[in-house]
Amino acid sequence: MSLSVLLRTPGVGMPRILSALLVATALSAGSVILPASAQAQQAATTPAADISVFYGHNPDSTRTIDFTAWSDVLGDIVLRVPPSTREPARGRPVQTGTRIFRGNATRYRYEANRVVYHLMDEPYEQAVHEFRVAMEALPSRIDFASLNRDQQLAYWLNLYNATVIENILARYPETHIDRTRAAGTSEGLFDAKILNVSGVPLSLNDIRLNIVYRLWDDPRVMYGFHSGTIGSPSILRSAFTGRTVWDQLDRNAAEFINSLRGVELARDTVRVSSLYSEGAHFFPDYDADLRQHLATYANAATTAELDNNLPIQADVETWLIADMTNGVIGCGGGGSPVQVSQPIGTNRVNLNNLDCYTMPTTGRILMEHVIERRIEMYRNGEIGIVRTIDLPTTDDGPAPAPVQPQGEDAPVINMSPTFGGRTPAQNREDNPEG
Repeated sequence: MSLSVLLRTPGVGMPRILSALLVATALSAGSVILPASAQAQQAATTPAADISVFYGHNPDSTRTIDFTAWSDVLGDIVLRVPPSTREPARGRPVQTGTRIFRGNATRYRYEANRVVYHLMDEPYEQAVHEFRVAMEALPSRIDFASLNRDQQLAYWLNLYNATVIENILARYPETHIDRTRAAGTSEGLFDAKILNVSGVPLSLNDIRLNIVYRLWDDPRVMYGFHSGTIGSPSILRSAFTGRTVWDQLDRNAAEFINSLRGVELARDTVRVSSLYSEGAHFFPDYDADLRQHLATYANAATTAELDNNLPIQADVETWLIADMTNGVIGCGGGGSPVQVSQPIGTNRVNLNNLDCYTMPTTGRILMEHVIERRIEMYRNGEIGIVRTIDLPTTDDGPAPAPVQPQGEDAPVINMSPTFGGRTPAQNREDNPEG
């Protein structure tokens, strides 16, 4: 039993953003310090919603929500950034022709997936909006308690992330998300009661802290919430689904923990993300339980830093936007829109065939790193090229139309969206890596 969430086609002939953008990438035991993050401080000032209406669930349910529409949008707008090398970005990239640098200068600037907000025109804005509206209305149109917990978790994560992207896009260009106001309000993005689900006014903090953090006693849920910042867990290029949600969270946990924005060795402490102070209740014996959790996903380099028994300090945080250009649009900002020099490695990649409206200089700096890092990973055997072969099959004619259930079990919204007149499968074949 599948419930398809409505998303109309953004427009026939609409170009896929990343297909054009990425044509060049076909290679394609101690003391504890718990500071309150800006997001947690916002939440503390906002009355919590009554979430009891969302307590119900059916553990035996086989009903599913089809998030194909959201996966298609994410596949178009999210740039996958390769895993962190655990080497901080130092200094500022060199731009020829100007001393003014408007790009991202944080030490974490080469980590975390990015949303290409600067290329999202009105059809994409409308697509994100329509998906969020359909998602917000879904629990009022079905018996939400008839779903199992995995389906419900995927719902909340997708609703949260879509709402974040919609609101940032409405305010774009932005740079610091902790200063971003929710669209149409003067309130902070995470505080404002901008959603109404089953008659309950909800903020983003309500969804994350008061619903998911309360109803799912598993620290992995932390890695499903993308706050629109480089410092948060990455936005994925596909929607969460009830069938895959825990595997997706495991992968995002590994990426986050093995990045500097997750775990970073300082002189006399192990600095970890402020995410772990907000989720402290997941770790009753905080120091020991958090170390065990981090060790579950840590690679060799991260494990070595965790094994030194320095005190943990949960204060790693950056609120800079997880976009490609740091809020720069077009050819403004001075300097050459073409030539970028960045001492990342010995491989040089020419992005000069892309105009500065498609790829502002600040975006070229990130793309050079992404491409060079992918080349490095390919040469090291960390990634490879997967080719598919169509095997001949017997044509048995069209499959019979499925019998649609009636009444309460009927699909709430039944639509198979396409983008630019193409099927999702065709789009994914054109750009499998992104």
